[in-house]
Amino acid sequence: MRALTPLALAEFDDAPFRVAASYHVAGTPAAVFAELGDPSKWFPLMKRCVWITAETGGVNAERDVTLTGFGTFRARMLAWDASQRVAFTMVATTSSMVGQLAEDLRLSPDGDGTRLDWTMCGRSRGVGRAIQPLLRVTLRQLMNRAAKELGGLVRYSVQDRNVS
Repeated sequence: MRALTPLALAEFDDAPFRVAASYHVAGTPAAVFAELGDPSKWFPLMKRCVWITAETGGVNAERDVTLTGFGTFRARMLAWDASQRVAFTMVATTSSMVGQLAEDLRLSPDGDGTRLDWTMCGRSRGVGRAIQPLLRVTLRQLMNRAAKELGGLVRYSVQDRNVS
């Protein structure tokens, strides 16, 4: 993997490439947060997610994720606030399309469920820069599908705990 320049939390709003959306997810913020640690269970195209630090969550914990068609990325956690927020920046990748990449997932109570505010941001390079409009559409579709999958996973986990 090649090293990437990490984005700091304060830089997320100024990143030149941004895709943001909000979703309603059935379940409490705590239940949704509990599922965020392994996106391979709910994010489309994710083949693998492995924590590479002793910590499996928390600020500075790192994980490697592999996405079909996009490559492998090493993510370093920047925020890990139980039931409220997970934010991370990529510090290495095999993708030639990415110069910088980060995500911010914020959770808040929303009626009978949770509001998920999700932002992907960064800097594209090479082919990634040339296909940015297509990337925005593709990422938004993936985020929509992921939010639905996450909601289904949360519902299943809550039902499973209630049966046990």
